[in-house]
Amino acid sequence: MSTMKAAVIHEPGGPEAFRFESRPIPTPKREEVLIRVKAFGLNRSELFTRQGHSPSVKFPRILGIEAVGLVEDARGDGFNKGDVVATAMGGMGRQFDGS
Repeated sequence: MSTMKAAVIHEPGGPEAFRFESRPIPTPKREEVLIRVKAFGLNRSELFTRQGHSPSVKFPRILGIEAVGLVEDARGDGFNKGDVVATAMGGMGRQFDGS
């Protein structure tokens, strides 16, 4: 599988700003992991970002600070393929695409 489904925001707006698109599966860099997301959450932070109240966020963006899933690819120490993981913060959905 070389693509994934993602809810992408191209510009601030209401819930209708989310567009479901196929995107290339990213390749993790050194000291990063690729997670096969099984569930994710959108909280108040993503609501503010979606509405345009996060000036540092560049669009288009895949939101999602929080997720749970399985490590698909690990490019560093500490994680192995198949590990069950949870994410929170760390720039996801703001500096780089999230869950």
